[in-house]
Amino acid sequence: MKILPLFASLLLIVACNSTKKAERVYGDALFQHWIHSFEDDTDSYKAYRPAAYAFPPARGREGFELKKDGNFTFYAIAPTDGSQAIAGTWKLTGKRTLSIQLKNGTAMTIELLEVGQDMLKAIK
Repeated sequence: MKILPLFASLLLIVACNSTKKAERVYGDALFQHWIHSFEDDTDSYKAYRPAAYAFPPARGREGFELKKDGNFTFYAIAPTDGSQAIAGTWKLTGKRTLSIQLKNGTAMTIELLEVGQDMLKAIK
């Protein structure tokens, strides 16, 4: 019975270590709700802007939110062009790779190129 609290504690320690590493490299700017700004994409990166950004109209935009506690939310484009939230967790592996595990079983990675307060660039 003591294994479960120990396991939860270990998960929290891993999440905190990833958070501290990400904060050292990218500061607090990384920890927010990012939405794909395809208008700003180039051949080499996908651009994301904070959710509060004044986006032009579009038929749905994907995005994600990183939280300092290790939680991650992926915002997929829903069939009605809105967004559908899918919960998960994240960790920083290496200097710039976010490894994400969604609760629906999907694993994904985001390779960070640049993170600023107003734009995040992810390698395509």
